[in-house]
Order: sequence, then C-alpha cells, then structure tokens
Amino acid sequence: MSHYVKEDGALDREAFARGTSVYFADRVVPMLPEEHSNGACSLNAGADKLAFSAMIELSLDGEILSYRFRKSVIRSRARGVYSEVNQIFSGKADRELKKKYYPVIRSLNAARELAKILKKRSGENGSFDIESTESEFTLNERGVCVDVRPRSSGEAEEMIEQLMITANQAAAKLAKTKGIPFVYRVHEQPDPERVKTLIQLVDAVGLNSRTLKKKGELSAADFGAVLDQAQGTPIQKVISHQLLRTMAKARYDSKPIGHFGLALEDYCHFTSPIRRYPDLAIHRILTALLTEKDQGRINRFQGFAVGAAKSSSNAEVRAMGAERDAEDCYMAEYIGRHIGEVFDGVDSGVTQRGIFVELANTVEGFVPIDSFQDANYQFDGMITQVDRNSGKKLTIGQPMRIQVVSADVAGGRIDFAPAGDPD
Repeated sequence: MSHYVKEDGALDREAFARGTSVYFADRVVPMLPEEHSNGACSLNAGADKLAFSAMIELSLDGEILSYRFRKSVIRSRARGVYSEVNQIFSGKADRELKKKYYPVIRSLNAARELAKILKKRSGENGSFDIESTESEFTLNERGVCVDVRPRSSGEAEEMIEQLMITANQAAAKLAKTKGIPFVYRVHEQPDPERVKTLIQLVDAVGLNSRTLKKKGELSAADFGAVLDQAQGTPIQKVISHQLLRTMAKARYDSKPIGHFGLALEDYCHFTSPIRRYPDLAIHRILTALLTEKDQGRINRFQGFAVGAAKSSSNAEVRAMGAERDAEDCYMAEYIGRHIGEVFDGVDSGVTQRGIFVELANTVEGFVPIDSFQDANYQFDGMITQVDRNSGKKLTIGQPMRIQVVSADVAGGRIDFAPAGDPD
C-alpha cells in the first residue's frame, strides 16, 4: 500500500485525516479508495502483488530469534476465508473446499501449529484474554435490522491474530533497536484509583484480590489471575468488563512505552496498512530504513511520527464511538419489533437508577429501579440493589426475566421492565 500512497500526496493527506476505516453493519467507510483496498492491494489468488514482508525466525517455543523486513512480490495461491479455513481445521470441509485449499494446506497446518505455540508463550508471559461479546447484525433488503446475535470467532481468526502480533512485535523491535522515528502501539499501566475500584469489586464478589494489592507496578499476569478465578462463573462477564474499564486505553505514541495488556515491551501496528494509518506510516518509515543510508534523512520522520500517532489515536476514538452508537441504534431497531414480548437475560450492570440487563443475543436494555412494584431498593454503591422490605437482591450476573417496554432507535435506548422470575 505504501507504494501507491505517496508521501504528502492527496491520498496520503486524506488517509491521515481519516486515520482508520470505520465498520458498520451494512457498510465500510474506508480509509483509502476501494480501487486500492479491493483492487491494486487486494490478495486475489493467482496475481502478483506488491508486499512488505516480515521474515521471522522463531525458536521451538515461539521466541523471536531474528527478523528481516523486505519489499517483496507475492502471489496468493488461494484466497482464504475464515469460515472456510475453520471448516478445514474442524474436519468438516467438503470436497470442493479441500480442493480449493489443497495448494496451501501444508502451510495452513504449519501456521496453525505455530499459532498454538505463540499463544502458549503469550500466556506464559502474562497475557490474557478478556471476554468481550461483539454483536453481529442482519439487515433486510431495506437496511432494517431484523436479527442480532453474538459474533463468533474460530481457530482461523485466532491463528492470524497470533501471526500478526508476532510481525507487529518484530517491527517494533527493529525500530527501537535502530533508534528511528516510529509509531508504536502502547498500553500504559492502569490508573491506581481505577485499580482501587477494581479491588473493591473483586472483594465484593468473593474473589481474591491479593495480586492487585502488591507494591510497585502491576503486570498483565496480576489481572489474569483475577480473571482465572472468575472463569466459568456467572460473574465472569462483569469481571471482564471491569478489567477493561480499569485498564488504560491503548493508543499510538512515538515512544516505545510498551503494551501492558499483551505483556510486551515492543509493539506496533504493522500488518493492516489498508485500513489503519499507523501501519501505513510505519511502512513508509521502514521503506526509508531499507533504501536510505543516511540516518539523518530517516530522522526527518520524527515530526511525522508524532503527528501520525496523535491524529490516529483521536481517529480511533472517533471511529469506535461511531461504531458503538450505530450498534445501539441497530439493537433498538431490532428490539422495537418485539415490544411487549418477554425474554430471559442476565443483569449486566447495576446503578443507583436501575439495572442493565443483557439478553442472550447481546441486546442490552435498562430496567428503572422504580419499575419494581412494592419494593424499596437501595444501591450498595458497587454491584447490588437490596430491597429493604424483602431482603431480595439484584446483582450483577443474576438472571432476570424482562418485558420489552420501549425502543428509541434514534437515541439507541432500550427500556425493559421486570416480568417475574426466570424458570
């Protein structure tokens, strides 16, 4: 992509301003024109394509031993589709799929084996997976949301993720070793005040918060220890949610601060220059490293790296906000077709004003506390409402049967009412 997007050209200026592609249920607002993203730089099988290759040597336990970055020409032998590769891995592929992937099956199996090694090493270093349910929306021909369900992810997606993390790590190592201007992906230590709130929650639900109370800097492994305790319990989702709220937001920076969540000292975004500007910026800087002998010439990117990091961080926040707002509207549009119907859900959040309830399909709505008849609920300030009259508790992770009361599509707001106890 960096071959086509020239420094300070019209495409470059527009990509810098957009910062990232934005993904909605029915469309993508791309960072770069489709003639590039789906044309010149798409990985169509059987066609020569310009690439920036990371060639990495790894030990048998997944440690990066050496790396080289080279401008290259590649030819994809099969256009991979996640769902199809998952069928290959699960042994459910039909004859036609097996034939399509036959030219690359050895490479796929090798990558699958490597990804497992990398995943194991990552866990040993302290990295952990936080449960974060994403929603998948189905729209009809008129663009109306008619179904919502949890988005599923398989082994193929995780395999590619592990390979990309490794390439990103190698690129950041190279930049730091060479001392060149760069755009790093950083994730700082969590704010101490937020950690205190997390400790209160962990203690309130009966888990052990010892790892969060140690002196000095916390590690990802300390957070992972808490998540391990909640694994497979009704409070797993709320603990995951609170861990996310406690951690700092990942962002871009021109300094190699490190990545707390991935438990890595060196990290960047190198692998998606079609949809993220930091990746495109890194390709440009590394191209200069490969082709220009004068370090002073490469240092000219210092101001560019600082500006790209700041602008891209802001663009990411804008994009995530737009995507989240759109999802809220789609959920309201969907549930608006079910006014008056009764569903079983789980308490996903407790506030002074009421309870958030999440349905099995990921739709979330609000139950005002004054909608509970003949009750006098008092909020404990953390995760529970207690009825002074009966002693009944409403707490996070607890099942609740609700009735859909209203849905404001424009505002993305959904209101529920209690509808008796679940079976």
